[in-house]
Amino acid sequence: MRRKNNYLKWLICKRVLGLATVLLSVCGCDFSPTIYLDGGNPPRFHFEGRDSLDFFAITEIVPENQNVPDVEQDTDKNRILWWVFPKDAAAGRVRNLPPITYGIVPQNFVQKVPSGSIPPPPLLEGKVYEAGGPPVSLPKGYLRFVIRNGQPVQIPIPHR
Repeated sequence: MRRKNNYLKWLICKRVLGLATVLLSVCGCDFSPTIYLDGGNPPRFHFEGRDSLDFFAITEIVPENQNVPDVEQDTDKNRILWWVFPKDAAAGRVRNLPPITYGIVPQNFVQKVPSGSIPPPPLLEGKVYEAGGPPVSLPKGYLRFVIRNGQPVQIPIPHR
C-alpha cells in the first residue's frame, strides 16, 4: 500500500513539474512582432510573432537623428516617405500580414502618405531609413537600413 502511495505521489509530482515547465516556457517567450528585411529592390519586409501592426512606415532619418535614442530624436526633422494603415484590426494582425514591399499597398491596407495613390519617392543610396511599426508598442517591430549598390542593407539602431 505504501509503495502504491509513493508511486501516486511521484506521478502527481511529475505531472505538476511537467505542467509548470510548459507554463514557464510559454510565459517566458516573447511574442512581440519582429520585422525582417527580405532584401529586394524595392525592399521587402515581413513580420513574425503575435499581436498587431498599427501601421507600417518607411521614414528617412536625418543625419542629426541617426545616432540618437528614439526618445531623444527631433522626429519633426525625419521625413515619412510611405505610411500605410490596416483597414481593420484583422488586417493588422501579424499572422495575417503578407510580406510588405515598399510602395506596394498590401491588400486590406490604405495609404496615408503620400496621399491618394501617388507612389512614394525612390530610396536613395547612402540615406538612412527606418521601416516598421510604432517603436513604442513594437520594440522589435522596426529596423534601419541603407541602400548600397542598389540593395537594402540592414544597419544597427544605436542605443537599442
